[in-house]
Amino acid sequence: MKIYENIFEEIISFENLLNAWYNFKQGKAKKKDVQEFGMHLEKNLFALHRDLTLGQYKHGAYYAFYIQDPKLRHIHKAEVCDRVVHQAVHSVLTKIYEPTFIHDSYSCRVGKGTHKAVKTLEAMARKVSKNHTSPCYVLKCDIRKFFDNVDYEILLKIISRRIKDEKGMALLREILESFVGYKECGREGSGIPIGNLTSQIFANIYLNELDQFVKQILREKYYVRYADDFLFLSSDKNHLKNLIHQLQEFLEQKLKMELHPNKVVVRNFYQGVDFLGYVTFPRHKVLRTKTKRRMLKKMDIKFADFIDEKINFESMNQVFQSYFGFMSHGNCHKLEKKIRNDYWIYILL
Repeated sequence: MKIYENIFEEIISFENLLNAWYNFKQGKAKKKDVQEFGMHLEKNLFALHRDLTLGQYKHGAYYAFYIQDPKLRHIHKAEVCDRVVHQAVHSVLTKIYEPTFIHDSYSCRVGKGTHKAVKTLEAMARKVSKNHTSPCYVLKCDIRKFFDNVDYEILLKIISRRIKDEKGMALLREILESFVGYKECGREGSGIPIGNLTSQIFANIYLNELDQFVKQILREKYYVRYADDFLFLSSDKNHLKNLIHQLQEFLEQKLKMELHPNKVVVRNFYQGVDFLGYVTFPRHKVLRTKTKRRMLKKMDIKFADFIDEKINFESMNQVFQSYFGFMSHGNCHKLEKKIRNDYWIYILL
């Protein structure tokens, strides 16, 4: 195992902070707080670099709000200077940990994503079922309140196996503990905000422990994970049922997590598997009903904004093209036709 002893200097280097700023501001250039930081960029970055160098950096407060995605999520947004630090930390940790992750972990990784995870599910199902000629079962699991229950000491202990840098570890602790007092549930000394970029890499580092357990101890070949949703495939239904207790025991003892009792199910693949917005069948997949309803609801809102001239044609077109792209991954001909007839034709008039 490679050991890293100087990550702090790499994180806080002015070059890394500058790159972090440019990566961070992509897609956010019109935000007021981002513009204000950018107006005095050199001064702000030098001040941030100085505070980090002298050990005087203290993470600021969070701004909390809710989004529907599709369930109600409580998002916490940090101040711009803190998000630049998050970006700087994320870039360094990603270089260290990305090579250690298993191939079939698909959340928040370059070249991965939901569509590739669903394609992997389809490919694995074909192998297990011998091209849909034999039985195929799926064990689908979900971790209860994962982000609320990421334990700081466990996470830092995992990271400390590879990173032997006192200042670097202190910075990671500062970011983790900045969320204390903001979360609404979970144990003391746990919880990472969904809004932080660092939470993405922290989540993958934390759940890589589960991935390695599945691959090295359980020796499961057909396993796919996206964030805290994961599934197994097998031709033996009882084999999948027997995995549940082993998974629960590992999560409780090693990660202080638990499976969601209402979201653990063993299902025949031929009945369809609800995973990452699609219901996947042997030879086709369709959008989940909730996903379809959410899409049409958002379309109604955007279309009303367009009619009221709150958004222009370019913005409206981007919305439609993103949805058409999403639908292209499933059998959504009827839904696409409905959207074109109900909305798109009027926009082109």
